Amino acid sequence: MRVHKGYQVIAGALLVMFVIAAVLTGGCGTANKPAPKPLPGDQSKQGAPGNVVMPPRMIIGYYENPWPGTPDQTGSFPSMKAHAKSMTAVGPFWYKATKEGTLEAKDSQLVFDTARQSGLKMYPLVTNKTGSTDDVLGDPAVRTKVTDSIVKLVQEKGYDGINIDFELLPPKHKDNLTAFMAELYPKMKAINKQVIISVFPRVEVAEDVSGAYDYPQLAKNTDFLQIMTYDNHWATSEPGPIAPIDWYEKNIKYAIEQAGGPHKVIIGVGAYGYDWVGKEGETIKYADAIVLAEKNGAKINYDDKAQAPWFKYKNHEVWFENDKSTAAKLDIVAKYNPAGIAIWRLGQEQPEIWGSIDKKFPKGQ
Repeated sequence: MRVHKGYQVIAGALLVMFVIAAVLTGGCGTANKPAPKPLPGDQSKQGAPGNVVMPPRMIIGYYENPWPGTPDQTGSFPSMKAHAKSMTAVGPFWYKATKEGTLEAKDSQLVFDTARQSGLKMYPLVTNKTGSTDDVLGDPAVRTKVTDSIVKLVQEKGYDGINIDFELLPPKHKDNLTAFMAELYPKMKAINKQVIISVFPRVEVAEDVSGAYDYPQLAKNTDFLQIMTYDNHWATSEPGPIAPIDWYEKNIKYAIEQAGGPHKVIIGVGAYGYDWVGKEGETIKYADAIVLAEKNGAKINYDDKAQAPWFKYKNHEVWFENDKSTAAKLDIVAKYNPAGIAIWRLGQEQPEIWGSIDKKFPKGQ
């Protein structure tokens, strides 16, 4: 929405009032504080450019099966059931594209039926199997086989769409990835299904990790770009916050600018942490982090600049996410009013984050 000349004075007055209110209230977002409202006339916060209608808000929970030989509680199933009312969709981590053009599957009818009974849409992830990337993206014949396999899968299973999640791509595959999406997208549109592509953040991220993702071109060949705004520090990096708040906002702004508007963007919300010894980190979920801190008598600190909790024990350093750090991120997300958010992953989060999601980024609005 643009401000016409006659409303400039009103908009200016509202801006002054907003600033005064912000100063009086002070502080960062908390789980019980409503998200800030967009200012009149601020197009970046109001919605899509031109006459494009913003879609209903999407709240996607990424789903991972329990590891073989472990109980259901180690996976995402209990969280999906418990918090389905706060979500619009689930993205199960089920399929891998092979160099033969087929899809390896580890899907679950129980999960599908439970999601459907809970009113959730299904956007399964298709990842690139290790060693398959050059063929899947670089060989036109294999590329066609994979895209046809995806369309057939979506039709046979009755999914609402697909989420392409090709990671660890060398920058040389930038044009190939765009070509893959340009081939898949019209095929999916022909059967009236949606396409999401997960992409690495681009701001303050190494080119060898993010260079394959051409946001403007990919935006033309997908319904939504899901920005993986986490892993600013990762398993083999120095210890640090998973998604420091300033880095988080820079990447949201960049994605919206490059994708053509907030209506094309879904923002990732990390729900996990890492337990590091030097540069060797292991993924840790919220509940395990809390138990670990208590067991070792470690004080849990909160970094106000990064908006992230952390603690140390023995020769370990742990950074993770909790309801406070998630609420701070949702305040940033709400400022830019994107198409949705996607939580990686269900089962790793502090349960209280769902209260923040309901308040600050309610679905369907």
